[in-house]
Amino acid sequence: MPRLIIVMAALSVAGSAQAQIGQRANPDLDKDGRVTLAEFRKSQADGMMARFDANKDGKIARGELAFPPGMSAIGERIWERLDANKDATVTRAEMDAAASVRFERGDTNKDGWLSKGEILTLRQNRGRDAG
Repeated sequence: MPRLIIVMAALSVAGSAQAQIGQRANPDLDKDGRVTLAEFRKSQADGMMARFDANKDGKIARGELAFPPGMSAIGERIWERLDANKDATVTRAEMDAAASVRFERGDTNKDGWLSKGEILTLRQNRGRDAG
């Protein structure tokens, strides 16, 4: 699957305009039935870094992402959101900030954690908050 799909999911903040990317890691890292902000940020950022930081320098350079034909406009909007300081790289801090925004959107009842239903809704809507 194209790398853009994972960028979108992580971002929308993570999340974003894409297709399924296969089996997703469970963001409930401690398996207590709740996903905290810390768990959500870790699962989002770790996945992004593992997939896209090809040279393992701790950041994702614009050149490490390839947008497939027909997805470049959406991909560019997502990149713009991720690269908050506009330095052509996305750091772990920028990914964490984007994940925090997405977490807040997903925590619809504002109880400080995401339920399985809230996570499913985030995944279903990830393409809608790409632009």
